[in-house]
Amino acid sequence: MCGIVGLLRWDGLRPDDGERVRRGMKALIHRGPDGEGFWTDTHCVLGFRRLKVIDLSPAGDQPMANEDGRYHIVFNGEIYNFRELRSELESKGHAFRSKSDTEVLLHGYEEWGEELLPKLRGMFAFAIWDARERRFFFARDPLGVKPFYFAERNGAILFASEPKALFATGLVEPKLDSAALHEALTYRYVPAPRSGFKDVEKLPPGHLALAEKGALRYRGWFSIEENPHTTTRWSARKSDQELTRDLDSLLTPACFRRLYAEVKQGVWISGGLDSSILLSELVQQIKTAFSPAETASSFLTFSAGFAQPEWDERALARATAQHLKAQHTDFEVPADVFKLLPQIVWHADEPYFDSSCLPTYVLAQKTKPHATVVLSGDGGDECFAGYERYVGLTQFYKRWKKMPGWLQRLQLKLAKWMHPAPSRAGWDRLVRWLDKLVAQEVAGFHPYVGAMTLFDQDQIRALYGEALREENQELDGREHLSHALRKFTKERYPDCAPNEHKLDAGILQRADLLTYLPGDVLHKVDRMSMAHGVEVRSPFLDVDLVNLALSIPDEVRLPGRETKPLLRRLAEQRLPPKVVRARKRGFGVPLDDWFRGPLKTIAADLFEASHLVTDGVFKPKFWEPYWTEHQSAKANHGERLYALLALELWHRTFLSGEVPVERPAPLA
Repeated sequence: MCGIVGLLRWDGLRPDDGERVRRGMKALIHRGPDGEGFWTDTHCVLGFRRLKVIDLSPAGDQPMANEDGRYHIVFNGEIYNFRELRSELESKGHAFRSKSDTEVLLHGYEEWGEELLPKLRGMFAFAIWDARERRFFFARDPLGVKPFYFAERNGAILFASEPKALFATGLVEPKLDSAALHEALTYRYVPAPRSGFKDVEKLPPGHLALAEKGALRYRGWFSIEENPHTTTRWSARKSDQELTRDLDSLLTPACFRRLYAEVKQGVWISGGLDSSILLSELVQQIKTAFSPAETASSFLTFSAGFAQPEWDERALARATAQHLKAQHTDFEVPADVFKLLPQIVWHADEPYFDSSCLPTYVLAQKTKPHATVVLSGDGGDECFAGYERYVGLTQFYKRWKKMPGWLQRLQLKLAKWMHPAPSRAGWDRLVRWLDKLVAQEVAGFHPYVGAMTLFDQDQIRALYGEALREENQELDGREHLSHALRKFTKERYPDCAPNEHKLDAGILQRADLLTYLPGDVLHKVDRMSMAHGVEVRSPFLDVDLVNLALSIPDEVRLPGRETKPLLRRLAEQRLPPKVVRARKRGFGVPLDDWFRGPLKTIAADLFEASHLVTDGVFKPKFWEPYWTEHQSAKANHGERLYALLALELWHRTFLSGEVPVERPAPLA
């Protein structure tokens, strides 16, 4: 795990290019606090910051070259099946000088070229320089766990793990991409290939790129799609016992692969089903491989929560750890955690508005003194239908579609008329969703899009200053998710009409795996953990497990109102009933209370002196409608106010430069 940065010039390097890349490396120290590496030839410079996890010796350092020096690699991530691949490569005559997975990547590319990628099980973003052909090969893992950014400027190609490293070189200037801003205000994140900055792109998940002959081109190498053969096999099953046994048979190797490390490891547990199942699986493996007596000292577990009971799941996490005899530590997120927001915005790089990054940042910070590698349950919801919105949408929408239009509109009016005062968050969500459902049925958009958006399109345009409103007049930020839903609907139902909406859980899961998971969840986990040099591994994102999970037929995947039924059947064999039956909460924060309390003055002061207004991005008093309704408790706009506040800080950090950032003056 590390930070990577590099530079290629087709016509040969400039004298100061090495120093530029070193500045980029400095901006990534948090990703690799244990050392650095640097290599250059006549056309290419590679820089590396190292977090030591596997082969802690100098033999594992990067940039790394093959025997004849033709190939050089910089690599961020972990290849979990590298030992099996190494054995295969050795049988073909390859000799190794280290114990690292990096060298396996290098020899694997030498042997198989881009056909190496489907063989890999891991999280990765890497660049391989072919000195003979003067060609770069870039690749990113299937689901987008590890980030990869690139820019083309004045005959140079730059890449890095984070945009701030590109800016530190002085060759790329941070400028607002207004289309990316529009999407961020729609979804809370910027979908690939945009990054939030003009001239900076991020390689989409499951894509590779080639920089050769003066050009850079990228294309997909992995896709999430239907697997009829596997679906048939699952459909033929008769009992829960058989189904859970198949699930366990893939979860076991997915966990085992991620246990290999030469540093201290732990597990992040939230009290939810995914991380609890994960811990139980790891403990089960230790019992099998060693003895029950060793399990108590085998796993360190960590959780974080708030002092407010309604936002705290630490009691459930402790119950899980005690039941499985793990060594547990939990941390209380400080009441003034929002004061960390400037640091968090800097680490997030992009316009990013998911407030759960605050407790995630604190959890990583507190974990680092105890463990460098942690396993987490990320991906369990997307793979096994864990979001309650899957149940609500698929079941409610079937009844909704049968209603005449006048009755749909009447339901919305009744919900608004019955809206309680003071406002309640649950009722707010119901009214907002009904409102979007009616509006998007008229507009022809998939109803799931409405459930996943933060601001409506008209609300976004109402924020803009005159110039930006004109520039983005034709944009529709909903298209990113809507395109994914149409794609997977067409694959599953080839005969459906182009605008026909299908709302089965399989389609929604695939769309989330392609959009929400990499854009929001994995972006958060990578940036907040690597801010403190902590590596997070996610067994539920094992490609074999994902493929099997997506092949489960809907009558098994989501037969009623119970989310994740297969995982629950497995959990019932290993976990306390209160953990198995606990209602999902997520890693939320008390935003509604904060903006009426401790965050009120800070936010108001920042909005009043808004740089977004000064620079013409937003109109004056853009925040007032949401602020006034929120303070009077007519509505809960905590999530929207958080987005506007984070955006203000992002603009001050990266665009107007008020918040200090490692941004050296351009070299002569």
